Amino acid sequence: MIELDKALACAEGFAFHSGVAVFSEFRDSLPLLSAREMIRQMDEAGIAQSIIYAVDAPIVYASNEYVHRLCERYRDRLIGFASVNPMRPGAVEKFQRAIEDLSLRGLKLHPPLQRFFPNDESVFPLYEKAAELNVPVVFHVGTTPFGSLCRLAQADPLLIDDVAVAFPSLRIMLTHLGTLWHHEAFMVVEKNPNVYIDTAAYLYEIREILTRDTVERIGRNKVIFGTDYPMPSVGRVHRMKDFVDALRELDLPGEMLDGIFSGNVQAFLNGRRGLAAGPSAAEIMEQARPYLEDDGGMP
Repeated sequence: MIELDKALACAEGFAFHSGVAVFSEFRDSLPLLSAREMIRQMDEAGIAQSIIYAVDAPIVYASNEYVHRLCERYRDRLIGFASVNPMRPGAVEKFQRAIEDLSLRGLKLHPPLQRFFPNDESVFPLYEKAAELNVPVVFHVGTTPFGSLCRLAQADPLLIDDVAVAFPSLRIMLTHLGTLWHHEAFMVVEKNPNVYIDTAAYLYEIREILTRDTVERIGRNKVIFGTDYPMPSVGRVHRMKDFVDALRELDLPGEMLDGIFSGNVQAFLNGRRGLAAGPSAAEIMEQARPYLEDDGGMP
């Protein structure tokens, strides 16, 4: 979903690399930019609600106001997330207005396309504001088809670990199963209780990477369904139902699938309630005392 005039202005002088496979179907994907087509695909796939993102970046541009208008038009079907460029003056204020005045529900950031390192402390005021407003933040991680516009060093999922540790109350989501950086992305999700990950990856990645053991390991309550609409997959135009079917074909129990499709995103949007605190280090040491004393005492 883009605003054409502003996107064209950002794209002047740029051409996509012909070897990027995902763009082999881009012309056939243009009809998917219609909001009506998006809703039709949601109906076909049995998707009740979708989160849509504003994007304040070169090439792909959709303003917070545009996303707000779409969410107003399809009030029961769409949830909007804001976007701001963290490196521009007034980013925090613009983000706050999007949440308070436009009723958007979160923040989407694309570090490599917006050209910033997500663990740069100059960006921390934006995260502080998100935590204060109690809204989540989505970070693009992993590879990108935008060629020389981007630096992959800014898309490393491990950079988000610094953010998650610095802001433990901030709910964070990584995108696309890590987009070829899936091991690193899964490490960050497993380690940090406030980090989630979405399934908006290529269909073959969903089938090959999202195993039952992996979901159990990183947290069955931390994987969220997504499709990256309207981006094409390699060799095929985007169809939401394909992503629903790919998840349902996995060897995942019904309760786990229910969480991925609906329950987990509610916790991501609104926060989890009633989480019990884990044991303290002192409690674990005390429980270990009898076994250690058998070997000559506590160290």
